[in-house]
Amino acid sequence: MCTSLTYTSAAEHHFFARTMDFPTTTSWRPVFLPRNYHWQTALHTPRTTRYAFLGGGRPAADFSTYLMADGINEGGITCAELYLPGVVSYASDPVADSINLTPQDFINWVLGEHATLAEVVADLPQVTLVARRWGNDPYVYPFHWILSDRSGQTLVIEPTGGPLKAQLNPVGVLTNTPILATHLQNLNDFLKIPGSEFTGRTVTAARDYLQSGAPLPTGTIPTTRFIHMALRRWGTRPMTTTAASLHQIFHWLAEVSLPYDPSRRAELNHNYTHYRAIIDISTATYNFISRKSGRLQQMTLTPEMAAHRHYPHAYAPE
Repeated sequence: MCTSLTYTSAAEHHFFARTMDFPTTTSWRPVFLPRNYHWQTALHTPRTTRYAFLGGGRPAADFSTYLMADGINEGGITCAELYLPGVVSYASDPVADSINLTPQDFINWVLGEHATLAEVVADLPQVTLVARRWGNDPYVYPFHWILSDRSGQTLVIEPTGGPLKAQLNPVGVLTNTPILATHLQNLNDFLKIPGSEFTGRTVTAARDYLQSGAPLPTGTIPTTRFIHMALRRWGTRPMTTTAASLHQIFHWLAEVSLPYDPSRRAELNHNYTHYRAIIDISTATYNFISRKSGRLQQMTLTPEMAAHRHYPHAYAPE
């Protein structure tokens, strides 16, 4: 499944990036959702966006809403969902006097109704994630989320029981199960660093590891991809320009992308990388490469776009 990271260039330019790995489904594409967009949760509750946002999404097959897998809003906050099977805890039914959302509704709520990460964190105790399917999706999907902003702060939200809360993600990397704390422990174990905290010793060990020429761990399991990306992110000297940063991050994403196998097209459990995306948080530019074309699409969420575009728009995949 997915791999994500945040990245800061030598010029203090902030980026968010991810692979979107999922079983065969409707094609994903860049999607713009405007301010004052009326949409319904999968629980048939109406909601309205306050902020425009742009990201990777797809339309629902059986009702008029877009499922967003990631994105950036006009306040400069980003959010992306990743798979967390075997760990999540959702409510069986909606809770009175709560903001009841299904897991697939969560990104629309975060990006459509909040201007800052502080606002998201303050509203989290009001949210109940309900174990209901999104439209005709066959399953209730287990997710956790990675969020960031123009300061480079990175948070993770993991619904593992109790009121929702956010935790700092010091490594700036996230994959799928296990939870972040276990990923950090596994990274230190790999680098032979005592303890479970991400510290300067971890960063030094990552740099030493890359400089030694030792092979990076490879494979499809989330733990391996987490360690691989953490070593790349912290063991490599930051690029100085936006163009160089984009080139480098897209290369890293390609290293952990999952191949598409045409012979498994009809299999519900065939996970492959539908797209790679990098959000330039500093300029609100969405950089999107689909598996099918391999070509780069770029679109920027400008203040004029946010103020004057009043209808959703799904960009044609190239």
